[in-house]
Amino acid sequence: MVSRSARSLNDPHSDPRAIWQRTLQLLRDSLDRETYETWFAETHAIEIRGGVLHVGVPTVIKLETLRGSYYPQLASAVRQAAGRPMEIELRVAARPEPISPALDFAESPSVLDGGRGQPIQPARSRPSVLNQATFERFVEGTSNQIAVTAARRVAFHPGEDTNPLFIYANSGLGKTHLLHAIAHVTMQRHYTVLVETESYVRQFVNSVGAGERAAFQAKYESAEVLIIDDVQKLGGKTQTQEEFFNVFNAMHKQGRQIVIASDMPPRRLTGLSERLVTRFEGGLVVEISPPDLELRLAILQRTIRDWKLDIDEQTAYMIAERGGTNVRALLGALQRVRVYAESDRSPVTPAVVMRALAGHIPEEARKAKPTVAELIAAASDVTTVAPELFTSPRKDRRTARARQLVMYLACHHTDLSLNAIGEALGGRDHSTVLHGRDKVESLLTKTGDPEAQWWVQQISEIRSRLHL
Repeated sequence: MVSRSARSLNDPHSDPRAIWQRTLQLLRDSLDRETYETWFAETHAIEIRGGVLHVGVPTVIKLETLRGSYYPQLASAVRQAAGRPMEIELRVAARPEPISPALDFAESPSVLDGGRGQPIQPARSRPSVLNQATFERFVEGTSNQIAVTAARRVAFHPGEDTNPLFIYANSGLGKTHLLHAIAHVTMQRHYTVLVETESYVRQFVNSVGAGERAAFQAKYESAEVLIIDDVQKLGGKTQTQEEFFNVFNAMHKQGRQIVIASDMPPRRLTGLSERLVTRFEGGLVVEISPPDLELRLAILQRTIRDWKLDIDEQTAYMIAERGGTNVRALLGALQRVRVYAESDRSPVTPAVVMRALAGHIPEEARKAKPTVAELIAAASDVTTVAPELFTSPRKDRRTARARQLVMYLACHHTDLSLNAIGEALGGRDHSTVLHGRDKVESLLTKTGDPEAQWWVQQISEIRSRLHL
């Protein structure tokens, strides 16, 4: 009987070194010689463990580059070379044997597919490192339309007339999404480097300490598209700014695209040299503003479809209105609502929304006027009267009192007419609403009356839940 390890050594589809050699041949076919020899020639296979191919990379700089700019091509090539799904893990590791000669770009034969004699074509898959942050998944509105237009222009026509592109916005409004969307496009045709400023600084410091500054410079100065996020974190770092200034100038003179994102416009950046600020201002500076209610609702509806949730438009509107203007916080609110509904094993209803978001509503959303649906949800939660009974013909005392609570609060906390409130409560006329409001107001004047105390407590609790 042949052992598993022996079979692995004889099977080219299980031998890590054989798989990696086929991977390198695929990469050789899709990259220019200089790129291949700079970043790939000194890599080596270590082992296959748990279905993951572990690959050694000689230096930190090369590791960062392969992870940041070439991982999608690596992952695709490994799957083709292995002939089956296989993950890849990169790590810094010394090569245990002398480096083999670089693959000959001119004479090496094409890799064959499973012995069938058909050349494998190098794939241009979407970068897995970028997740799903594409233009197709970016919801446009009046607050971000100019930034999206500029980002598309840069992505499809890099280095032509919008260089550099500087995007600024508060956290959570989508500027990083746009950077990744640009990279999704440019990485298909251009050597693209996308990096966060903290990582850039760390790479620079490590390269100086390890005597690898030349490799660091080669990585960035050879980029055709450089995308850098959170550039405000460059403030106060004099040596790194000097290096970045040189990279910026080298790329700009060659007409190579630079895209920069920050949480504030260039002139308000602190700790940055004046010459860098003026370089940033020399291109197109665009802002992403907080999304209005219409855009927040569109973002939520898109996410609701993606997550395959069953949430009606009225309930989504509640979340959009109460989730705040930060997109990240808004989606966090939706996630919280989903978890509450799953925990209760119930559909997402206005009552679930109110419970889920109680105490988690952003400050700017607390001043928003409630909808009748929100008032019904809160009143239902407080009185335990089912939400559907508020709009039903039912007139028992318990239901009628709960309904009158909503009438009273709607009259005092919304801009709706009596007719509109009545319509939202099952098509009741304005006189019914007026009667309910007046009845509650009359009861509230009877201080010391146990009945009045009940109304005060219920109203106070509903207001508290809605932050009114």
